[in-house]
Amino acid sequence: MMHIDILTLFPDMFAPLRESIVGRAVRNGICELNVKNIRDYTGPKHGLTDDKLYGGGVGMVMKPEPLFEAIADLKKKPNARIIITSPAGRVFDQQAAEELSHSEQLIFICGHYEGIDQRVEDALATDVFSIGDFVLTGGELPAMVMADSIIRLLPGALGHDKSSEEESFSEGLLEYPQYTRPPEFNGMTVPEVLQGGNHEAIRRWRREQSLARTYERRPELLSNAVLTTEDMRQLAALKAESRGESKVWLALVHYPVYNKKNTIINTSTTNLDIHDIARAVATFGLSGYYIVQPAPAQRELIGTLLKHWQYGFGAHYNPDRHEALGKIGLVESIAAAKTEIAKITGQPPKIIATSAKASPDMRGYAELRQEIWQSNTPYLLMFGTGWGLTDETIAEADCVLRPVYGAGSYNHLSVRSAVSIILDRLFGEGGAKFAQKF
Repeated sequence: MMHIDILTLFPDMFAPLRESIVGRAVRNGICELNVKNIRDYTGPKHGLTDDKLYGGGVGMVMKPEPLFEAIADLKKKPNARIIITSPAGRVFDQQAAEELSHSEQLIFICGHYEGIDQRVEDALATDVFSIGDFVLTGGELPAMVMADSIIRLLPGALGHDKSSEEESFSEGLLEYPQYTRPPEFNGMTVPEVLQGGNHEAIRRWRREQSLARTYERRPELLSNAVLTTEDMRQLAALKAESRGESKVWLALVHYPVYNKKNTIINTSTTNLDIHDIARAVATFGLSGYYIVQPAPAQRELIGTLLKHWQYGFGAHYNPDRHEALGKIGLVESIAAAKTEIAKITGQPPKIIATSAKASPDMRGYAELRQEIWQSNTPYLLMFGTGWGLTDETIAEADCVLRPVYGAGSYNHLSVRSAVSIILDRLFGEGGAKFAQKF
């Protein structure tokens, strides 16, 4: 059984902990909760609990003697966690709650006035926690919040241990929306998927809603969340939809493409292709950049890199690179990219293939630029890796853009160079005004 002791100058404030789940957990012997008045440790005449600041200043500081005496009296377990509530502490979160829920004993010291004498923290405290970047009158409310969060994680506290596993932050994400009867109220209906009984469809819907809610309300949580490649795909679609930029996307295809023997292969993804093409896409104002890669190992590698730049340390370390790589989506096939664009725009995209090989009926840059300018249709501009897109892929496209020609006969540009040149021809030199059109 967990033992929780709370040291406070205002014990009557903790009446709420006698109610609801916490109160029931205490009554059922799942945990023991004691609220102690710090003044009980100031001697028989209940002396001072605070005094003036050394060095001058406004306000009072809580004295160390009563707190040292209280900890000596209350500490029953050698591994007890002694927690000070303070705005100068690290932010309390679900991970901290889960960690503390495994402790045998917790002792909370509720700060007040200008704070607690530093020697209490130095000699006694194992943890200093804040519940957010704002100032409260004292540490009582934070102690209540933390105690509630911890106690409800104890086995048996909720009546069903899986209840705590399916709540907000259990997987690093906010919880999906919840509904109950009636199925229709004031013209608002429960989503049809939740009424159909298809458990896999319900699971997918809940995951999608959880991702969307986290992206909209608490995107910083995504940096530590466990995300699948399907999650990354959905997040890329959410970002593209929210940006409301042009209706042109770019796809870098790793399969199906040719090798130099004209065999259909799956190529490996390169870090330079990821970064440089993303920067070109951002520079010329396209809506997004899909990496088409079906190989599981490659997708895992790309997903790890994208998470670092889109939500992790890289997003804060280099905001410009984060902005560019934030446009990337990872999909398994060209068809998946087309489906994503159709979801975002409400209509399937027109496919533009690129090739280094000249053929009849290829489109010129000026002609295609004018068409995109005048059209409300979304477009997907496809580039092949290796030795280029397969003949079948090109045949299925709505049009093929003519190759990039230089002054000589050599025509073997890297895909990164070809992307930059083609984007400049379609959207550059006045392309800023051009891109604003769609």
